[in-house]
Amino acid sequence: MTPEDTLSAFFAETAVPARDLGFQAMVAERVARRRAIATVVALIPWTIAAITLCWALGPLLAPFVLEFSQTLAPAAAILALTALVVAVSLTAGRRLAPV
Repeated sequence: MTPEDTLSAFFAETAVPARDLGFQAMVAERVARRRAIATVVALIPWTIAAITLCWALGPLLAPFVLEFSQTLAPAAAILALTALVVAVSLTAGRRLAPV
């Protein structure tokens, strides 16, 4: 038996994989990208509404905000940092969680 015959016999014995993992990963990535884009598009009207509401209420709330800004600044900073820590923790937890 020649080395080419041995190699041919070896390749003949190996079975074709039942699924292509590269193709599955590519399809899963495209599906995830479509879902992310759909989520962003769905949030656009809510963002526009929130911006419009803030623009409309800005002059009404300006005196209140200026009056209490020194008092509320530390609380706002603490809440912002807490929200950041929670968001990072949730993101890390989702990445590390088994599927």
